[in-house]
Amino acid sequence: MHKIVWVIGLLACMGCRPSTLEWGKELLADKKYEKAKEALSLWIQRDTTRWDAYYARAECNAALSLENDALHDYEKAFAMHPAVKTCVGVGRGYLENEDYEKAKAYFNRAIGMDRSDARGYFGLGDCYLREELYDEALSYLDQAQARWKKNVPEEFTLALMQVYFEKKQDAACLAQIRVLKFAKSPRSEAYEYAGRVYARQKRYPQAMKEYQAVLDRDSTDIVARVLVADVYAQEEQYAAEIKERTRIIAQVEAQKADADMIGLSYYLRGMAKDNAGDFRGALRDLDHSIALSDGRAWAYFCRTVAKIHLRDFSGALRDYQEAVRLRPDVAFDDHLSEDPTSYATFIAYAGVHGERID
Repeated sequence: MHKIVWVIGLLACMGCRPSTLEWGKELLADKKYEKAKEALSLWIQRDTTRWDAYYARAECNAALSLENDALHDYEKAFAMHPAVKTCVGVGRGYLENEDYEKAKAYFNRAIGMDRSDARGYFGLGDCYLREELYDEALSYLDQAQARWKKNVPEEFTLALMQVYFEKKQDAACLAQIRVLKFAKSPRSEAYEYAGRVYARQKRYPQAMKEYQAVLDRDSTDIVARVLVADVYAQEEQYAAEIKERTRIIAQVEAQKADADMIGLSYYLRGMAKDNAGDFRGALRDLDHSIALSDGRAWAYFCRTVAKIHLRDFSGALRDYQEAVRLRPDVAFDDHLSEDPTSYATFIAYAGVHGERID
């Protein structure tokens, strides 16, 4: 109740007393989503006939990651006012709920309403992007771009950037990144993807500079920290990689992330320790990783390698067999047979115990 009183009191102080609907829309435009939702909900309590109130509240819910609430409000708006805007809204609602087939149905419906409107094409492109069908995504994004003459949404540029990145069209990806960086408030994703492009091109100093720009905006950005650690791994700077992955582990544990995420973080630090020659440290991390998220074949294989170096051949063989059982499609034997100097004794041991490693 005190939140509603706050809204009413603030409106009184404004002097001009705009309606809570218009005030809610202004707050939405200012990205004050919680307060905007309060104002819009107050309006809807009094008047349930305005489709634009439901649509605006849906936008707030979407921004607040309240996907089910957003979909409900988009559907109310569309039922009251069936138009391209509200139809695309319902499509977006289903998209955020990962119901891609229903989302596509509404985006196609929006296209049928007005083939000159870009929004339905963008929605389809975004659907296919999330399904990792990048050729289809680019086809629809191109059609949307041809229809957008001005006021291109930032979300569209982000989607196009991601598709170009996944299709390894680096020049086109960097062109979209430049557009995003010239925005009034540049998005972190622009710097992150610039770093990804440079890392792929093995331009590691440039990649690090981009990732640092992300961390300057948000020092808790876990994706940027992982990407920094990955660059250290590529450069074989294992001490720096271990230090970065230790920070990541502390962060995901403090945030009480799911066990699989924490297990993956220990696995990656275990690999770094293995590469650095700290086999006992690697073994501890890999033990922890497997205990948290059993079923990761590569963790068993990396533990195999650590145990080989520690001369625990029986334990190494058990882990090797478990890795093969979990991922029979992976040629783990190639990784061992390619380095006979390090693994010849284990390969011979495995052969004696009925496990042939070619």
